[in-house]
Amino acid sequence: MIDMSMRNEFEKWVETARPPLAEEPVLGIAALMTTAAFVDPVAQVPIFDAIAAATASSSDGTERAAHITKALPWVADGKPRIALPRVLWDDFWAIASRPPSPTAGELDLTIAVVALGNHYDQRMIDCCEAALLEFDGVHDLIAQPEVRLTTADLESHATDSLATDLLSMLNANGYDIEVIDADTVVLPGDYPAQNRTNRRILQLHDIWHLVAGYGFTPAGEVAISGFQMAQFGQNYSTRFLATVATTAAIHSPMLTDMLFTVMFDGWRHGRATKELIAVPWHQRIADPISRIRADLDIRPIDSDAVRMMEAFTPAP
Repeated sequence: MIDMSMRNEFEKWVETARPPLAEEPVLGIAALMTTAAFVDPVAQVPIFDAIAAATASSSDGTERAAHITKALPWVADGKPRIALPRVLWDDFWAIASRPPSPTAGELDLTIAVVALGNHYDQRMIDCCEAALLEFDGVHDLIAQPEVRLTTADLESHATDSLATDLLSMLNANGYDIEVIDADTVVLPGDYPAQNRTNRRILQLHDIWHLVAGYGFTPAGEVAISGFQMAQFGQNYSTRFLATVATTAAIHSPMLTDMLFTVMFDGWRHGRATKELIAVPWHQRIADPISRIRADLDIRPIDSDAVRMMEAFTPAP
């Protein structure tokens, strides 16, 4: 567990963007990820790039700290403190204080992490919009007419098509093409990047699972969150990864290296793959996944860490 004094320290590290990376190598990295999620979304790409490179280059906390600080010089001195809403921290700790459980429902965690965004103030909403607009694919998406797939669109296709593979997966798991109603994720005001990408990814998440080779497993969900974040700067993915990393740092610090590798293998995969958010997927559902991969130059994720995590995760 993490006591109240350490919670207060962690909050200060996050809000000042100055985690003690050498002294607290695991919790410090989790704090820096949390800064990207809740304080400075526009800096999320350089932050995650720095952590990805540092964790891949060394398992030594001091060396990782030096690597991150070299890539992000401002980490040494921090930034002016930005205090987050107390209710946001309280709900964050309500999630992170619960030990990870293989029997815990993924949908419950998803809903809890989504709900953290309900406590965003105007500054954070504006920052999330700016972070999305760093990606060319988001601009392309905004310029397109919106098309939403329905279950009927997936029916009566060839057995080797993306549509049939997706429908079979949804039916086998009792899923819906939109796990959350797309119309409930619309922000009031002029936020085209958030409103379009929030609705869009609800339909594309499972498609990307299949096309990019991510399993429908806890490891697959963690890794694809890194992929999605790298693809278009989705803040939900950033806050999910930050929350999962903090939870692991508190309860299972010896397992965080494997978890970091899973996260950042997905991140690197997303960075190496062309931006897919604006691809007209409704025009590709009749094609086999193999053809889509060839046409879009998508290589399925190949991660020893994901395979290892899946091997050690009990089946539900």
